[in-house]
Amino acid sequence: MTRRNINIFVILLVAFPFFYGGGAAAYDAFHPEADPVLEEKGVWSQTIYKSNSMASTEFRVWFPHPPEKVFELLIDTNRWKEIHSDYTDSRTMNLRQFNLVLEKKPASVKEFYELVGEESFPSYHGRQKGGVWTSYVFQRLNLPWPLSDRWFVIKIRNDESQAFQGEYRYDYKMFTGNGRELKGYWKLLPVKGKKGWTEFRGEYKVDPGMQTPQVLGKAIFRASIRRSAKENLEALE
Repeated sequence: MTRRNINIFVILLVAFPFFYGGGAAAYDAFHPEADPVLEEKGVWSQTIYKSNSMASTEFRVWFPHPPEKVFELLIDTNRWKEIHSDYTDSRTMNLRQFNLVLEKKPASVKEFYELVGEESFPSYHGRQKGGVWTSYVFQRLNLPWPLSDRWFVIKIRNDESQAFQGEYRYDYKMFTGNGRELKGYWKLLPVKGKKGWTEFRGEYKVDPGMQTPQVLGKAIFRASIRRSAKENLEALE
């Protein structure tokens, strides 16, 4: 092997873990500066405004419970309104209801309720354990003024294909509601060096359709992440 070939081989050998998901490098890539905060408080977030009304919030949360248990809780849609004080309603929808809402485009939450009726479905409706599957959710939030009474119908891509190594992913996007935009993702993965612990991390972007003072908006989103983390932890115990 020539010197040139040896050099190329060494470069590829060193680079390989970064291209193909080398453990520590891949894990630490998402805001490693938050590690000390997580060690102390278990939750970290930051909100940045992309425009006068569009806010992007990134977060990391640690739970002393295994990923599969955390995932089961986080996708239990019908219990969101029971677990979280920010929710006034939540429910799983089926594809027929989702398509009906897209077709009729209800202009208010009252019209939504009249349209879909009382028919309900289990939280895990359509689930494919160990696979990739789609779900549909209605959520109604009651955040502090001026973000009170926001409602959304969202479509979710649930990815459990890496569950065998403790990793899950959830991508979602709003299709109708009284906000202008809501989309984001979260993922679960084991916490390095903490056996049986899970990191819940992700980002969501929301435009409520109105301008709010950015200082107030950041405070609302930060408080919501902390409150949600606390309520999830209590539900996991």
